[in-house]
Amino acid sequence: MPIILKDKYTALFFISGFLILIVGFSFAYVNILENTNLLVIHFDSFRGADFFGDRRDISDILITALIIWLINFVLANEFYYKERLLSYLLAGGTFLFMVLILIAIRVIISIN
Repeated sequence: MPIILKDKYTALFFISGFLILIVGFSFAYVNILENTNLLVIHFDSFRGADFFGDRRDISDILITALIIWLINFVLANEFYYKERLLSYLLAGGTFLFMVLILIAIRVIISIN
């Protein structure tokens, strides 16, 4: 069992971040599964839609977020006894990053 899961603060942030990521995966799967058209990935109020993609781009965003979660989890576990504050910062930053990824996925899905 990883060391950081024994600490309630780091465990709370990493598990919450992972659950948010799972919600993002499920939300994207439910709403984008039947869509075969181009998706608007970026929308600018001045120029309008200027970056398009497909379903794979949404999954690439989520897979990248999962990889970042895994890297931060391993780094926080390695630094826990040496620099506990760094572990806390990695846990909190990872949680905030997952929230931002969920917001981005929700915005992309709501535009389309």
